[in-house]
Amino acid sequence: MFRKSTAMTLSLLMTSVFLLTGCPPPPDLTQWQRPDTDIDGVRDAMRQCGEQIPGPDIPKTDNESVLYYQCMENQGFTRKDGFKICSIPVYRDTPACISRDQGYPLSQRQLDALPFVADRGFHPIKPEFGVSQSSLVSWRKAGASLHYSHEIENDKQALAVMYQCGYPQPLGSVPYVPTLRKAAYVQQCMLDKGFEPKNKLNLVCRNYPHVTGCPKT
Repeated sequence: MFRKSTAMTLSLLMTSVFLLTGCPPPPDLTQWQRPDTDIDGVRDAMRQCGEQIPGPDIPKTDNESVLYYQCMENQGFTRKDGFKICSIPVYRDTPACISRDQGYPLSQRQLDALPFVADRGFHPIKPEFGVSQSSLVSWRKAGASLHYSHEIENDKQALAVMYQCGYPQPLGSVPYVPTLRKAAYVQQCMLDKGFEPKNKLNLVCRNYPHVTGCPKT
């Protein structure tokens, strides 16, 4: 437990960063620690690992989040809260966690066979969670209105094409998620038909550009 004086110091520090930069400090800034390293050293290390400081938090894919944590750990940092990212189920099957566990990079076959959980259109529906089929529609027609009044119409249009491209019919009816390779082909079908994901981080090829079927850059 923090002493009162320590909590006040952290609060003042975070307030000072906000006033100087115009942005609240990243929550990780006060969580990483390394012997003989002050807050400026933590900030420099975070920049080296890809954080934009000062600046807004940049959304990451699950694998990018793991690579960031591993980058900090490789520089000798540990977390004050003891958090271990690869112990969390949603991150455990990322290439970065698996590569670290097995001691060498994934083969193409291993990568292609990983489960893909980012696109909720593939998620199974468990009755006890009260998830509706409509909440699993993960695409919209490219350029479609983002206004909430068009949401039902957009979802209806997207759902028909999702079924054409190979999503579970009805959504939520398959008790497992597809492999990265399978999901990449289904999503490419949606892109080819003029649709866009509601969240671009849900794209297989945004998460894992080396999966078979992803465009070569």
